[in-house]
Amino acid sequence: MCKSRNEQLADLKLAYEAFIQTAKGLTPTDLLKSLGDWTPRDILAHFIGWNRITLVGCAELCEGVEPFYFYDGTNDYRKVNASFLEKYNSTDGDILLRQIKTTMSTLASYLWTIDESEWELDTGILHYRGGPATVARCVDSLIRDYGKHRDEIISGI
Repeated sequence: MCKSRNEQLADLKLAYEAFIQTAKGLTPTDLLKSLGDWTPRDILAHFIGWNRITLVGCAELCEGVEPFYFYDGTNDYRKVNASFLEKYNSTDGDILLRQIKTTMSTLASYLWTIDESEWELDTGILHYRGGPATVARCVDSLIRDYGKHRDEIISGI
């Protein structure tokens, strides 16, 4: 069981803001520095995409439909993430930060419209790691992802 909708959305805001503060401090050279499998620029593109598809996935879950991107879950979302790196391919940090801000604002606005009773509702859709796929679980994944990638940037730069 996850936290309440309000608590999770507050946690998402904090994780997002901490990530953005870290990203704003990146120089153009830092933005393109290899962190192993990807660069901070790639991580920014990753979040632009994930903010967008988390909204769609949550809407699908509320309708009892499996999120379209679940097909790539057992592949650690490599295909989904690769598409984001192609689509959001700017190397300008300011452009990427504006895109993240826009997508997060849209996602957060949508998430606030979801009734608390639907937040952890089991609609019969199974998560690829087992158990029910819920809006709360999608938001929790995004919260953890913002923290994980922020730490990755901090330790790699």
